[in-house]
Amino acid sequence: MNISALQLTSFLLAALLSCTSFSQEMYKYKDSNGKWVFSDKRPAETAEVESLDYKETKKSLPKPRIYTQQQDGWHYLIADNPFHAPVEFRVLSSAFESGTHTYIAPSTKQEIIHKSRADIPPFRYGWQLGDPATQEVNYLYKSPVSSRTTHKITQSFKGAFSHTDAANLYAVDIAMPVGTYISAAREGTVIWTKDDYHMSGKTGYFLDKANYIQILHDDGTYAVYAHLLLGSAKVQPGDKVKVGDILARSGSSGYSTGPHLHFVVRKNAGLTTASIPFRFVDQNGTPFIPQRGMKLAGVADSF
Repeated sequence: MNISALQLTSFLLAALLSCTSFSQEMYKYKDSNGKWVFSDKRPAETAEVESLDYKETKKSLPKPRIYTQQQDGWHYLIADNPFHAPVEFRVLSSAFESGTHTYIAPSTKQEIIHKSRADIPPFRYGWQLGDPATQEVNYLYKSPVSSRTTHKITQSFKGAFSHTDAANLYAVDIAMPVGTYISAAREGTVIWTKDDYHMSGKTGYFLDKANYIQILHDDGTYAVYAHLLLGSAKVQPGDKVKVGDILARSGSSGYSTGPHLHFVVRKNAGLTTASIPFRFVDQNGTPFIPQRGMKLAGVADSF
């Protein structure tokens, strides 16, 4: 039996996705100022409109797991980490006096019990994305938005609406039109992309539905870019990205009241997901702490 609370704190990565498919029609057109607009509602009058038909087939999300295996009369207990980032497991079983913590490297399987003649006793486990030994550096993040305009920060650190739990305490919400380019604020490796959902709402049902991209940094922290537009991801797990590389387009998927980007930097704080405070750097190289009501400039040279 899995310890689901531990998985939920890692942005609900353990949620299983049903095997269904759907198609949603989106529209791309230029407004009166000549700017491209993405919407699920067809404009009443426009000289140029393009229909974007997003088709999606849901599939099960691979997740870290621990399982038993038998071979030639021997019994094994194996930890499997399919992510492009390290994972920490905690296993509770009578086979271990007080449980065991196991650190598994990215894309790795490891034997926790090797060649036992006896059956593996019942066990349960939890897992956490990231290395518990992570020591974050004081990194200055570039704007995660690629556009030639500014975008309002509608919720910042310790925001009362949804930035109250440890995993989101130091998150930033940046409002922007649907379809705005989202770019990497720091270089790293893509851990995972979720790119399969088109709706949004404020009930608990939507908590694990947001589309997102996770990127692992060289100090062991990782960034989450969330509420992305269905079908817009430009990267895949394992890809290396540089600052300014286009990741996807903005949307309002999952637990959301309107189109925006939810940006947060996290680490494994010992089988617990913790967000960490960070600073952006503006186009003049000046660092600043993001605050509600600020206007964040886009990175115009990223596309």
